[in-house]
Amino acid sequence: MSLKEILNSPIFYICVIIGLVVIFAIALFFFLRARKRAIEMGVSKEKINSVIRGSIVFSIIPSISIIIGLISLTPLLGTPWPWFRLSVVGSLPYELVAADLSSESAGYENLADFAASTDVNALGAVLFVMSIAIMGGMIFNIFFLKPLHTGVMKAGTKDTPAVDLALSVLIIGMMSVFVPTYFMQSKISAIVLLISAAITYLLTKLSKKDGMKWLGDYVMSFALVIGMASAVFLTGIM
Repeated sequence: MSLKEILNSPIFYICVIIGLVVIFAIALFFFLRARKRAIEMGVSKEKINSVIRGSIVFSIIPSISIIIGLISLTPLLGTPWPWFRLSVVGSLPYELVAADLSSESAGYENLADFAASTDVNALGAVLFVMSIAIMGGMIFNIFFLKPLHTGVMKAGTKDTPAVDLALSVLIIGMMSVFVPTYFMQSKISAIVLLISAAITYLLTKLSKKDGMKWLGDYVMSFALVIGMASAVFLTGIM
């Protein structure tokens, strides 16, 4: 079987669907418990339903970027695996970086070269790296989320210049690693990066105005969608 045949095989679809059903069941279980507890605490059903409707509406725009991410990964990794990854704890930037690095470790120039090959031996390693690396955050949360959250809440009540500096350094460090890498890949990558940065800046400014504060929750989603659309457009004309 070729890579694409394996990645789009019925057994892959079945395994992914089983996993997603289990996750949906867990979410539904906690939703029903939370709703029952809210009613016990005296919250009206009208208010609960209003929150549910609002959550559904405000989940639509972020979902658009996820769908675009799925479309982007499908030619490289088939449909079921990106569907599973982006439906659970994955994100498009992480998935691409993890898959790309693991492909390079297998001797390929990038993920696209690996996807175009007929080498099925490295497929397990690529999928394993994409899965195992992101589990670090979940394992960390099991042991350290509660004390970390408590510390952050306490820090928010007083001036913490050291913490503010550390967070700023962390963000700058991450940007220093990823931005030059993608900026130097090609002219299209550089232009898309500049467009995404401009969109992020403009939307951030708009979100600070009265009546536009809701926009602050969707700056990244809009920047991602517009950036991808611009990449498709630029690829077609350049």
